[in-house]
Amino acid sequence: MIKILSILGFTSSFILFYFEAIQIEALVLINIFFIIIFFYKTENSRLSNISIISSSKKELTKDDLQKIFIDELEDIIIILNRFNIIVYNNKVAIENFGADLEGKHIGSEIRIPELLEAIDQIKIDKKQKKLEVELNIPLFKFYKVSLAVIKSDQILILIRDFTEMRKSQNMRSDFIANASHELRTPLVSLKGFLETISDSAKDDPSSQKKFINIMKEEAGKMERLLDDLMSLSRIELQEHIRPKDKVNIIELIENIILLNSNKAKEKNISIKFKINDNEKFVIGDKEKLSAVFLNLLDNAIKYSHNSSIVEIRNSDKKPIFNNYTSISVIDNGVGIAQEDIHRVTERFFRAENIKKLKISGTGLGLAIVKHIINQHRGEFKIHSNLNKGSEFEVQLPLA
Repeated sequence: MIKILSILGFTSSFILFYFEAIQIEALVLINIFFIIIFFYKTENSRLSNISIISSSKKELTKDDLQKIFIDELEDIIIILNRFNIIVYNNKVAIENFGADLEGKHIGSEIRIPELLEAIDQIKIDKKQKKLEVELNIPLFKFYKVSLAVIKSDQILILIRDFTEMRKSQNMRSDFIANASHELRTPLVSLKGFLETISDSAKDDPSSQKKFINIMKEEAGKMERLLDDLMSLSRIELQEHIRPKDKVNIIELIENIILLNSNKAKEKNISIKFKINDNEKFVIGDKEKLSAVFLNLLDNAIKYSHNSSIVEIRNSDKKPIFNNYTSISVIDNGVGIAQEDIHRVTERFFRAENIKKLKISGTGLGLAIVKHIINQHRGEFKIHSNLNKGSEFEVQLPLA
C-alpha cells in the first residue's frame, strides 16, 4: 500500500510540474519525501523477513512450545523416550494424572495395561496405533488414545478425554430404565384415582376431595423423584471434573441447619454442631456440598426418634490424608443392618427396615452424596447398627 501511494505521489507531482502548477524546488522536495517512504518500507520489510527466516532456523525450546501451542490444547500430550521414560508432558496431563510426570517411567505413573501393550507393539512395527480405554477406578474415565513414533524412536501419546460423552450415552439409557420403573407406581395410582373420580365418585364431593389430596401427594413424589434423578445425572456427568473453589464449611452447614430447623422442631430433635475453626475451609463446590449436608441432615432427622439428638462434628476417625478434614453426621435413629450398609448408596435401594417404617423417600439421596464426594476426591463412609443409630462420615480436602 505504501509503495502504491509513493508511485501515485511521484506521478501527481510530475503532472503538476508539467502544467506549471508547482516550481522545480517543490517538485524535488516532494519526490525526495516519497523516495524515503518507498525505500524505508522496502528495507524495513526486508529486515523483518530476514528476522523471521533467521528465527525459524532456531530450534524451538520446550518453553516456546508450551507458550505457543501445547499447553493450550485440551488433549493430553505425553512424549516417551526409547526406555519408556516420560520426557515431556503438557499442562493437561498434569491436571489429569495429578503430578508432573517428566523423568518417570510411564508404567509406574499410568497403569493402563492396554496403553502399555500398545507402546510395546508400536516399538516393533512402527505403525500408528489407536485405542479406546475405559477406566472405573477410582472414577469412571473414557479415553481415545493415539500413538505415533517420532524422531529418535520417541513415542508421541495423544489422549483425548471422551468421558463426558460416554457418560451422557450411558446415563440416557440408565435414566430411561430407572425412571420408567420408579415412575410407574405413582402413575398407576394417579390413573386409578382419576378413573374413580370420573366414575363411581363423580357425585361424591367428600371422596373427590380425599382422592385429590392423595393425588397431590403422588404427584409430589413424582416431582421429587424427577428432581433427584436430574440432579444425580448432572453430578455423574461432571464427576471427573474436580472442584477448585474455597468453601467455608462451617458457614455452609449452619445454613443447612437453619433450613432444617422446622423439621427438627416438629420431632423435638436437638441439633448440635461443632467443627474445628482451623478446618473450616475446604476445596469444593459450595452448591454441591450444600446438597451433601442437606441430604445427610434430612435423613438424620427423618430416621431419628422423637426428642433425640443429631450431632454434626469432626469425626473421631482419622482422615485418609493429613490435608483432609473429616465431618460426621450422627443420629440415634433406626440404623441400618450391616448387610445393607454397602448397598444404601446404590440408586433406588432402600433397606428393609426403612421400607417397613413407610417413610417417604426416592432412594437417591445417598447416591447423590456418594457421587459428589467422589467428585471432590474425598471419602464417604457409613457406620451403623440396627436400632442404634448411624454415623455418616465425609472426608474433604482442606483449602
